[in-house]
Amino acid sequence: MDRYEVQVKFPEIGREGQARLSSSRVALVGVGGLGSFIAQQMVRAGVGFLRIIDFDRVDVSNLQRQVLYTESDVGVKKVEAAAHHLQQINSEVVIESIDDRLTANNVSEYLDDVDLIMDGLDNYEARFIINDFAKKRGKDYIFGSVAGSYGMSRVFLSEDNVCLRDVVGDVDLSQAPTAATGGLITPILAVVTGFMVAEAFKLLVGKRASVERRLLLVDLWLNQWERIAVSKRPFCPVCDGREYPSLRGLEHED
Repeated sequence: MDRYEVQVKFPEIGREGQARLSSSRVALVGVGGLGSFIAQQMVRAGVGFLRIIDFDRVDVSNLQRQVLYTESDVGVKKVEAAAHHLQQINSEVVIESIDDRLTANNVSEYLDDVDLIMDGLDNYEARFIINDFAKKRGKDYIFGSVAGSYGMSRVFLSEDNVCLRDVVGDVDLSQAPTAATGGLITPILAVVTGFMVAEAFKLLVGKRASVERRLLLVDLWLNQWERIAVSKRPFCPVCDGREYPSLRGLEHED
């Protein structure tokens, strides 16, 4: 336990919580900006099993914000480079790399056997796949999104009658800003993922009652911090368990 000595001294974790962390299974979808921060924190904390899923390669423009990578990784598949660095951080953690795009056809294969799903994505199409799958299968899902100096996050517990579709409503997300379109400063990634991983720890060590159930909104440039309650939209098909639109199998992927 020497590796985790300082973490174990935190009374809300302790030795029992550390043992729970070490036996937990987590899936992280996306190892870019958000995912790089999340993966490092989870591995340093001693999560037992981490499955990382991504289909991209490291580009030199990623190095400004994707803190897991170095110049020598440019051109390498992200999951390969990430796994290499993560194993050097903590060889005790089992890292499984999936070089693939998450779709309605493979989501069950990749996410059905984990305790928690973490969002390291940069698009809402894939997030809705996770959202619908998590609600259908009764999985906990931690959402996070960033652009510019702005970020937001919410924990969606399996028992909650609210989902990501209730957060975004009927807004057209096809033009939602991303790092590629609207720029991004690295500190917002650290803030949002810090919240996400802290909430993940609460779930994984059995402190479910301590989880924040409001939507966190942060703008570091304007120094604005808010927590907003999210209510279920009337007739939300996912929350009502009537329909899971993003889980319809696709014969051809765009």
